[in-house]
Amino acid sequence: ADGASLSEVVAAAERQAIASALRAANGNRREAAQQLGVSLRTLFYKIDRYGIT
Repeated sequence: ADGASLSEVVAAAERQAIASALRAANGNRREAAQQLGVSLRTLFYKIDRYGIT
């Protein structure tokens, strides 16, 4: 992460954590949100923000 801003590092970590949680939950977003400790609304927002499919 040389030269990357803190926000870029955080975004990359969030993207990775969300993708991993979705895989572990077999695509179940409610379950993934619970795993991540965020609301379903927050998860939907971040999925949209990061373009996760």
